[in-house]
Amino acid sequence: MYDFKTYYVRSQRLAGHLMLNGFVLQGVKPANDDSNRNVFLFKNSDELIEKIQEYKTNKGVVTNG
Repeated sequence: MYDFKTYYVRSQRLAGHLMLNGFVLQGVKPANDDSNRNVFLFKNSDELIEKIQEYKTNKGVVTNG
């Protein structure tokens, strides 16, 4: 069952990026598959989605400063 008020993030790096940009981690739980990974939970919002899209667009882009 999906809760559309919560956004689930599987990437620890993305979760860290979101937290560094002011988004509050709502919780952490084990992934449903058999991996040893976690799922990071954030409150779903337009701002969160925009920041995730920005992260995906700039992923791998290196800047100085």
